[in-house]
Amino acid sequence: MNQIIINLICLLLSFSNSMCSDMEGKGYIETVTNETTINGLKIQEHTIRSYYRKEGEFVQSPYLNAAIRFPQITDMEDVSVQRKINKGLKDAATQSLSWENADQTLEKFHDIVYNDKSTWFWYGENDYKILSVEDESIGIKYEGRSYFGDEDCMQFSDYITFSLTDGERVPFTEYFSREKVIRAIEELKYDWIKGEYIRRYKGRYERYEPEEVEKLVSTVRNLEDTADKEGRYFGTTYYFATDGEYAYIDLYFHYMDQYAVLKFDLDDLR
Repeated sequence: MNQIIINLICLLLSFSNSMCSDMEGKGYIETVTNETTINGLKIQEHTIRSYYRKEGEFVQSPYLNAAIRFPQITDMEDVSVQRKINKGLKDAATQSLSWENADQTLEKFHDIVYNDKSTWFWYGENDYKILSVEDESIGIKYEGRSYFGDEDCMQFSDYITFSLTDGERVPFTEYFSREKVIRAIEELKYDWIKGEYIRRYKGRYERYEPEEVEKLVSTVRNLEDTADKEGRYFGTTYYFATDGEYAYIDLYFHYMDQYAVLKFDLDDLR
């Protein structure tokens, strides 16, 4: 029995040392779990975790508590496309939480953990759901919340589709006619997703008021002809995903400086 206890202690110490080693120089740990196969595509679940606060302090800067979850594809024949998709999936997860890509976000994690002069205060966690895996695309939903210390806690629901052919993010305009989306909005065949970025505007917000409907129509009608695929994930109004029954389109409203997701029945966009 004593030998068993000693072995368990050694195992725990080994695991602890491994975690410290993983954190060394990075400020975070990335773990891989739960590999699954969907329509022939192998997908792993990755989680980045980081926690830091000064001893004896609770809400003072610097503070960090992160749990970022995102899928990663394995065993694709085209390794370069797989690498591009996986970077996009990781960036989309961190941008949902921090508005910056993974490299920038993880650099800040390092600064918080290893630089006592950092003034960054950040809490964030998310989950994801794979909505669809088709012959040429994968659709993902990211959902979670983040808090930067000087703002209210932000809830989000983000939808994004990647091409399995070239690794690019796919805008909804490659799947649906813009005019059909506009017509569905004008006919009130849409709904708002709970937990989106839209907040109450000037004390109230009515989603189906004629004035608001016209603003939605104007937002879609005035989109540029091509999406900024090389730019930030945020700051666009193009990205979307489908689950076989509904389409979820991310929209940004300049007049409110807020994001939202519109939900449409797929039959209304065909």
